[in-house]
Amino acid sequence: MPEPWLYSDCAYVMDESSKNVSAQDYRRFLQQQYKNLPQSLKDLMDFDYFEQQSEAKREQIEQTLIEQRHQSDAIAPFSAEELQDWRILPLYESWQNVQLWHLAANKGKGLVIEFARSESGFQTQNDGEQRQHLAKVKSVDAWLPDDALYYLFNRPQQGDQEHDEWRLVRPLSSADRLVNMNKRSKAMYRLPDKAVNRVILGYRCSQKYCQQVKHYLSQDINYRHVECVQAQLDPKTLCLQLVTIK
Repeated sequence: MPEPWLYSDCAYVMDESSKNVSAQDYRRFLQQQYKNLPQSLKDLMDFDYFEQQSEAKREQIEQTLIEQRHQSDAIAPFSAEELQDWRILPLYESWQNVQLWHLAANKGKGLVIEFARSESGFQTQNDGEQRQHLAKVKSVDAWLPDDALYYLFNRPQQGDQEHDEWRLVRPLSSADRLVNMNKRSKAMYRLPDKAVNRVILGYRCSQKYCQQVKHYLSQDINYRHVECVQAQLDPKTLCLQLVTIK
């Protein structure tokens, strides 16, 4: 995944200021405490004397201020470990999305699978008895996480950048099979055969490879209905076009 916060070994800036109380904050707190005293007590001592008497309890007062600061913090620290039991399938509205080809399709050497959404089951909130979440990735200008899944479906707003990415998120426990690839565990989920509508080979795939994939699909009884084409660049416009594999 492209978001850096989804990895457990990334470094975060720790807010050291939250562990200390500045002299200004300490004095401001004492001023508020003095202001809240009954008038009868304020008549007996001025603020300077009140501040002097409070010095003996300064360590305790500062600890109270730190605890109050933590309690008022609306955003809990992020923990990537909370997301380890979820698996993510990025989906895009258009096969022409450059990010799709660059990140998910091996920079044009891979392939893109086009799904028939009505046959996929992606639009439902329940996959049998298992949970699943399907939502469009949003760009937000106010970062206000309310649960762990918020980090999977939201990105901080960066300029006028728009995303046409959706994500299907399922728990690891609902996987049909687990396999090890490059010393990492991969979760595999079964999809209906009819969900696959079209296979689009990348613009950097060789003609031989494209012919092999097309032949493989035509020989498989489950995928004979699948259209197999290649995306190639138009040299005049540099836009992707679909061409027939011969």
